[in-house]
Amino acid sequence: MEGFDELEPIVITGKRLAKPTFSISEFKNNIGAVARPNLFMAEFVPGTKFATALNAGDSEFTERFPFRCEIAEFPGKTLSTIEDSTGAGPTLKLPYETTYNDINLTIVCSEDMKERTLFEAWMDYIIGPADSSGTAGLVRFYSDYAEGNKLIVSQLNTRADVLISFELYDVYPIAISPMTASWEETNTYQRFSVTMTYRYYKLG
Repeated sequence: MEGFDELEPIVITGKRLAKPTFSISEFKNNIGAVARPNLFMAEFVPGTKFATALNAGDSEFTERFPFRCEIAEFPGKTLSTIEDSTGAGPTLKLPYETTYNDINLTIVCSEDMKERTLFEAWMDYIIGPADSSGTAGLVRFYSDYAEGNKLIVSQLNTRADVLISFELYDVYPIAISPMTASWEETNTYQRFSVTMTYRYYKLG
């Protein structure tokens, strides 16, 4: 560009930058042992009323559930807020309610498909299916299908010790995913996802 040819070149003299003190080995030493997402356990404890209605208290189902739950989520929560703009300056966000996020589980199907059958029956018990005689569309009471049910999702360490556990209370399913059937999938197993909702959780 015009006029740039008249500028004198900038010369950087022989000053060297200081060598950074950060190193990979130092980072590894300071970060220490970390929790790994593949080390977890999910346990389902049915409430007495629900277990009686759907035979969910079957010890075989509850005992093998931790081994059938392939993927789980640790729950989260959100503080719902409202904006307060009565004063001068920026508005304030004031909390008024705690909401708990739904979680997703991926369940491995055993050969008898008992896991899928139970979740199907659970949702049909909550709202009667269209083909049911006399109960189509019938919505049961919350105490019948949710109250007393507990799901415990725990983070483990490499020694299988529980580092932290989340106890979800009054859990029940609100969605079940479709399952894939394919002639090409010969070296895998059948699975499905379940979206679970709950009233609240506590750290165990």
